[in-house]
Amino acid sequence: MVDYLVVALQHPSGGWVAVLPDFVGVTGRATSMQHAIDRATAGAREYCAIVVGISKAMPEPCELADVQRDHRWAKEYGIDWQQAVIQTVAMSHPGTAQRRSAPKRESKVVEWSRRAAARRMAQQPPPVAAE
Repeated sequence: MVDYLVVALQHPSGGWVAVLPDFVGVTGRATSMQHAIDRATAGAREYCAIVVGISKAMPEPCELADVQRDHRWAKEYGIDWQQAVIQTVAMSHPGTAQRRSAPKRESKVVEWSRRAAARRMAQQPPPVAAE
């Protein structure tokens, strides 16, 4: 698991906006702060899945101090650091979750043997009850 920064702020028109500085262009908008963060995190997960799918590395998480020094980024997203809410979200590398393996298929030899035994049992006459 890797912890990434999330910056959430109230939008002037109402609602919340959440951005992840490590994922360019990924934002989440919603009426509640947590929902905006959840949406931004979901967008970041999709981004990671695509990036890893084309054999690229996931972005390295940046430090809060580095983000706060990036005035261009803050201006682009309209971030007022006095009003912003800073959180972290833990994200795992895509494909590292435990995979559920498909049940193993029996081999052809085992399958044929089982079917042959079933046919033999079906062809045998039923036992005669003793009187």
